[in-house]
Order: sequence, then C-alpha cells, then structure tokens
Amino acid sequence: MKRISVKRFYLIAVCSIFMMLTGCISSYQNGGGNGSGSQLLSVVVISRHGIRSPTDTQAKMNLFTLQPEGFPLWPYPADTAGNLSTVGQQNAALLGAWYRDFYAAQGILPAKGSCPAAGTVYVYADTLQRTLVTAQGYVNGMFQTEALPDCGIQVVQYSPLITAIDPYIQTARAGIANCAINTIQDQAAFYARIGGVNNIAALINTYSPQLQTLQTVTQCCQPTACTPTANPCTLLDLPTTVNTTGVVSFASGSLFDVADTLSESYELQYGQGMPLTGCSTTPGAQCVGWGAIPPGELQDLTKLHVLNMVDLTSQLPSFAQVGSTNLMWQTVGTMDQTLSGVRNPAILAPVGSTFTLFVAHDENVSAIAGFLGGVTWKAEGFAPNDPGPAGALVFELRKENQSGDPIVRLYYVIASLDQMRNNTILTLENPPQRIPLAIPACGGLFDCPYDQFKSFINANVAQNCIVTAASHP
Repeated sequence: MKRISVKRFYLIAVCSIFMMLTGCISSYQNGGGNGSGSQLLSVVVISRHGIRSPTDTQAKMNLFTLQPEGFPLWPYPADTAGNLSTVGQQNAALLGAWYRDFYAAQGILPAKGSCPAAGTVYVYADTLQRTLVTAQGYVNGMFQTEALPDCGIQVVQYSPLITAIDPYIQTARAGIANCAINTIQDQAAFYARIGGVNNIAALINTYSPQLQTLQTVTQCCQPTACTPTANPCTLLDLPTTVNTTGVVSFASGSLFDVADTLSESYELQYGQGMPLTGCSTTPGAQCVGWGAIPPGELQDLTKLHVLNMVDLTSQLPSFAQVGSTNLMWQTVGTMDQTLSGVRNPAILAPVGSTFTLFVAHDENVSAIAGFLGGVTWKAEGFAPNDPGPAGALVFELRKENQSGDPIVRLYYVIASLDQMRNNTILTLENPPQRIPLAIPACGGLFDCPYDQFKSFINANVAQNCIVTAASHP
C-alpha cells in the first residue's frame, strides 16, 4: 500500500472524525485536500434519473388510500407511470449547467463559448424514458447555449435489437448467461439486518413512528377491503412476505414495499413543486401528501423508502456486487484509458473522454455505495443515504503534484430538495450539495490510491456478469 505523509495522515484522520462537525473537508470540495495538491485528470459520474411520477399507476396507488382525491395525476409526460417530469428534466439541465461551470474551472471542460473537443464528453443512459430524458437534460444544461446546440453530443443507449434490458445498468435483470444473484447469501444478509428470520415484528416496532405517520397521512387500507362500504384498514394489516427468489426483498404489495412506494411518492411530489396546503378534494388533484404530512416530517417519513430500497434490497451483498459490476468495471476502464492513452475496445467511453456520465437508477447508486464497503452520506432535505432524484456518485481521477501518483476521490452530488422544488439556478456561488465521501474499500481514505481502487474493483466485481465488447451498442 502506498505510504502517505504524516501531515496528510493527520488531515485525513481529523476529517474522518469530525466531518459532520467541522469544515476541514472543504478543501476536498474545492479540489484540494493534501499538502502538495493534485491535478484533475477526468471524471466519471454515475447519476440517478431525475424527478419522475411513481412507477405504479395512479389506479394501483389509489388502492392504498381512502383520501377522496386519491393520489395526484401527474402532468404530461409524467402522466405515464415512471416517466420523468418536465421539472425533472429542468432540474437535470440546471445540474448540467453547474457541472459545466465547475469542471471548466478545473480544466477538463471548456468554458462557455466553445464546445469540447470530439470524444472528450461521453453520455450513456439506460433505455427507459426517465433515464434518457434526464441524460438529455444534463447535455442541454451543459451545452445547449453554444453555437452548435448540445455541441453535437448524443446520448448513447444500448441497442434494443440485442435486448430490451440494458445489461450495463440493469445487470441483475438482463439475463446474462451465468450471471445471477446469490439468493441464499442475500436472504441470510436480509434476515441478519432485521435481527433474525422471525424478527419482522421488531422491525415494525423500530419504524412504528414512521408507519403511524404514513397511516395517518394516507388513511391507508388493504386493497381487498378498500371499498366505499368497507371499514378502513391499516398499513399493519398488509402482509410482511419476503421474496426469496431472484432479487431478495420484501414482496410486492407487502407492508414495507408499500411503505417505500408511498413515502417516496411524497418526496417526488415535493420536488415536483406540488402545493403544500390548500389542497383540493377533486379526484387527482395535486398536493404533497394531501397537506396532511406534519411540518418537518417528510424527511423522517422517507426513512421507510431507504429501509426497503437501500438497506434491504440494493445493498444486500450479492445484489450490490452484481448491480455494481458493469458500471464499476466501466469506471475503472475509463480511468485506465485516461492514464494510458490506449483504447480498450470493451470500454464504452472514448479514450479521450474527460467527462463521462452514466444515467441509471437509485438502485445502481445505492448498490455501488454498498459494494465499495458501505459509503454513506447525508444530503439536505433527504433521509441518510437516500439516493434522491439526479443524485450522483462522482468519481474524480486526479494526479498528485508531488509524487505524480494517480488517486481517486468520490463525491455525492445532488441539489437539495428545496433547490429542486424551486428550480433554483445552480452556480459556483450557489451550488448543489457536493459531499466528499470516504471510501471504506480504500481504508476509509478520501484520497484513494488508484492502484488500490482498481485492484479492489477487479477483485470484487462478478466476473461472469461483465458485458463484453461483442454486445456493445
């Protein structure tokens, strides 16, 4: 392992201990962070898509409420379940403009007024509308104002002639030969995390405050009993079935699966800019949680979303490994190309790409955080480790000025929920959140020696799940 200076060792130690209480990591936020300084070489961004409507239809969502107006009808194009909203695309464009300004100041993108050299910016997105339109929003925000709109940069997607499911991003579901989730391993981890096979009652007790709030807000009922003549039922009447085949998780329609979907829907409503008060009772009227969420409790409520989607699904060990494999393998391969200048035909980005963007899903962001040993963050407006809309893991490849050694830094970048809601223009003076992340796989360092980072990735990805050049788009 690479040796570090005493001065740098103490800086890292102090920052790790006091990162939530002091400003000592601000130098990392601004590109510094060690005594000799470093030069930015390239960036790989792995982003979730932006604000979308719920992936369940309104009719299905309405099975879980007795509120007379039901869940909101989202405006086009988000009137189709799971589609990115216009606000979501606008938010992505605002983030794109900030990425342009921030990385132009560090020399890997050109300043406004000129386009990047061919092959220096690469954008890839999953094949769903919400990922493709988010990616286009990023590109628009970065380059739409140039003489050649978007500088001719195209959003690349996987060829639907090969498969409808993108294996780079949805690896666990793409049907890659000999690539599968180890359900036995994940099932054991699932029950260990809740304290035992027969310990779901204890989990319910732990999250009782959030479940009670959700029950009060939603006036939730069971689908089988939710009729105009039936007495209301409660969330706790829902089953607690665990799916133990394929992707291990609470089963669809079970208590914590429903709680995840409902609580996240309020977060999306808030970011979309729906009213908070004065809620109409017209069927489909837009309002955040019918105006019934107690002030300041939305963030607490979304702990139910993080519990189910992050802790008990995407960060289970086998899912985290499989779900991270191709994106992390592409990340290292892209960095290798930057360092060597040699094209690897198995890597999507061109050899000269200094800004590479993958637009994926919340489960990808969470899986990678778990795969790297349990990377954590707390962003304004969100529950801890919530991979919110357009939240991104940003991997910076840097070269230390003194030694010339390459290092990797990791950040979590996301606009605050209020910045999303207000369509706030993001600038260097009014930026999104850019949170430095210690990497457990690198011994908790903020500056991870590149060789150590690469060795960890290569040793821990699921080799049978790596997509080869033969199936490139």
